[in-house]
Amino acid sequence: MAASWLLKRWCSTAATETTKGTRWQRLINSRAGVWCRSLLSDYKEACREAVLGARERPLKASVSLGLLGGMYACYYTNPDDASFETSLLETSNRLALLSPWIRSGTSDGLVQTLVKLRNEGRLRYASLGIASLTYYTEYDSESSLYEARCSAISVPWAELPKRVLDVGFTGRWWVLDHKIMDFDINEEEFKHLPPALVATVTPSPQITGRNERLHQESWKAVVMEDESDELDGIQKAMDTPVKGIESNTINKAQTS
Repeated sequence: MAASWLLKRWCSTAATETTKGTRWQRLINSRAGVWCRSLLSDYKEACREAVLGARERPLKASVSLGLLGGMYACYYTNPDDASFETSLLETSNRLALLSPWIRSGTSDGLVQTLVKLRNEGRLRYASLGIASLTYYTEYDSESSLYEARCSAISVPWAELPKRVLDVGFTGRWWVLDHKIMDFDINEEEFKHLPPALVATVTPSPQITGRNERLHQESWKAVVMEDESDELDGIQKAMDTPVKGIESNTINKAQTS
């Protein structure tokens, strides 16, 4: 009795599983499978509409693709805090090789301020995706002071523009690069000169070519000419008056 009941139960279960289908079909017909199929269908329809829209309006599609490509390039070349510290230390080392009388006051002041903030742990870095910001805070991030930990008396975000020190974009830190462009020129040496002497004019291509030609000629070997013929001519010119004087002296002695 029990054996026949178990056999009937097994046969009914097998029939039920056969009617439900395979495991893959059950997965497709489940809620997750229906949601995934609807999502793929929506993406497929969106891609088809994008292709049709690009064919109908190629200029708009080109501008959109250009903007997307530019944003990706900016995101890919967005500098990080490590690149800022590297640029700062390299600039500081380059300034250290110059005498204080030659360094630019603007460049030296900015670099000294940034190095001081870095040593105090007050420099901060914020990434905006396509650009980056470097700003300073009042306290070190690891400081345990009450003023540094209390959020009620912390500096509001509205003052962030006043604290920005540099802006990173397309792989460069623009403020730092601009300030150290003429780091080896001391402006204090030329502030007493008249404006006509302080202003510089870009040389013309002719003057640049002449200066390059003179510079190349200065590296050529010096050719020494034979001076023996000139010395012989000078010696003959000096001997001729002496011989004339001697002959006149002899003639006078004979007549006397």
